[in-house]
Order: sequence, then C-alpha cells, then structure tokens
Amino acid sequence: MIVRSATPGDAGAIADIYAPYVLQTPITFEIDPPDAAEMRDRIADTMERFPWLVAEEDERVLGYAYATSFRTRAAYRWIVETTVYVAQDQARRGIGRRLYAPLLDRLAEQGFCSAIGVIALPNDASVAIHEAMGFTYRGTYEQVGYKLDRWHDVGLWQRDFGVRPDQPREPLPPA
Repeated sequence: MIVRSATPGDAGAIADIYAPYVLQTPITFEIDPPDAAEMRDRIADTMERFPWLVAEEDERVLGYAYATSFRTRAAYRWIVETTVYVAQDQARRGIGRRLYAPLLDRLAEQGFCSAIGVIALPNDASVAIHEAMGFTYRGTYEQVGYKLDRWHDVGLWQRDFGVRPDQPREPLPPA
C-alpha cells in the first residue's frame, strides 16, 4: 500500500468511499452524497492550500485524508480541520493511521499550528484514531445535527503542532 497526494482523477473513488457514510451513517452530516464532479471540485478548491492524500493498493484507492479551513475568518488561518475516511470493506487495517500521520506531518511543515477533528458522536472508531494520533478532547456541541431520525452531538478533538509563535508566518502551500 502506498500513500500519495490525491489528484482530481481520484475523485470518483473518493466519492465512492464517502457515499455509504453519507447515506447510512451520521458520521457526516451531509444528506446527499457528492458525485465525482463535485468531489473533483472540492479537491481542486482546497489543494492549493491544504493537502489531500489517498491510500492506494493494487491501483485501488482504499481511503483518503485531507485538511480544510477550520473556520473562514482570517484569524483562524493557522488552524485546520482534518478528515479521514476508509472504504468500509477495508476497516481495521491501519489505513486511517497510515493516512493521518503524513497528513499531520505535512500540515505542521506548512506552518499550521493545530488540527481539529470534528466528530459526530457516538463514533468510537473516530475517537480512537484521533486520540491515537495525539488529538485531545476539547468539548462537545450537544444535539447540533439531525440525521437518520435523531439528534447527534459533535465532539471536538485538537492536536497542536508545538508552541504557538508570537508572530506566526503565513502557512505555506502543500509540497
């Protein structure tokens, strides 16, 4: 298995991995799964500032991880929100960790100060991977998402990349 930077050509495989999470779980609060064209646009819209990675084996994309803005206001620009999804038939193979480790390394190298994991609860698997990757629980928004006929909480986990500089430099584009 290799981990590499995603390309727009991976959009269909990424959309296929994501669709069951959208349709069958409250893990994401999206209701309608994006198609390949929408996913390609999402990748293109964020790749200039944030990395997208895929795990690939035998020419099949098994999972993906990426970062995006935590919030849109300028003062938040050193903080990112991170996400990882693995094809459901590939769970428990360590793919999520193999994606998350280089994603977090790249974000730190770019000059971001923290990554935030936003987790729809309950989700023991997501909590476990975030905590294994050094994220710390920071709080819960209660009953903020309604999906699959019930309200869901959202927990926030944070991983800092070191001491915050007094005068942070602008984050670099992905390498």
